[in-house]
Amino acid sequence: MNKASSPNRKKNDKGINIAIAVIAVLAVIAVIFVMLRGCDDSGSAKNPAAASGIAYDPGAVEGGWNEADADAIIDSLNKKVDEGMINISMNTTPNFATGSAEGNLMIVNESFNNYPQVVEIIRSDNGEVIYKSGAIPVGSKIENARLLTDLDAGKYICTAMFHNVSPETGEYLGCAGAVITVTVLG
Repeated sequence: MNKASSPNRKKNDKGINIAIAVIAVLAVIAVIFVMLRGCDDSGSAKNPAAASGIAYDPGAVEGGWNEADADAIIDSLNKKVDEGMINISMNTTPNFATGSAEGNLMIVNESFNNYPQVVEIIRSDNGEVIYKSGAIPVGSKIENARLLTDLDAGKYICTAMFHNVSPETGEYLGCAGAVITVTVLG
C-alpha cells in the first residue's frame, strides 16, 4: 500500500509547496505596499527629489526637439564646423643649408580655407619658436623662408602650428598642428 500511495503523496507535497510559494510572494507584495503607503505627500514616493537629493529645475517641461528643429540644429552645427575647419599644408621635412639660410618650408594656405593663417614652428625638445610667419592670405603660400634662430647642424623634431586668424581683428580663431622634422645640413 505504501507503493500505491506514494504518487498521491508526491502530488500533495507539490501542491503544498506551490501554496507556500504563493503565500510568500503575497506577503512580500503586502510588505512593499505598506511601506509605500507610509510615505506622506512630501515623501520620496511622490517627490523623487526628496529621496535622491536632486534639485529638479522648475522650468523644465516634458518633450524634446522635433525632427524639423533637430535638422536645423544639425545644419547650423555643420556650418560652424565648416567655417572653423583648418586645412594645413606644408613640407614636413624642410631642409636648410645652414642655420641662417632659407629653407624649403612650402607652407600653403589652400584656397578652400576660410581664414588667413599664421604658422609657428616650435622645437619639441625645448619649446622654442624657431619660425613664425605673418598672416598668409587664403590661396597663398610661402615657399622658402629663414628661421628665427641660427640652428646648429642636425635634425630637429618640431610641431608646426597653423592658426586661423580673423581678417578683421587678427585674433586667433583656432589651430591645428603637425609634427615635422627640420634638418640643418651644415
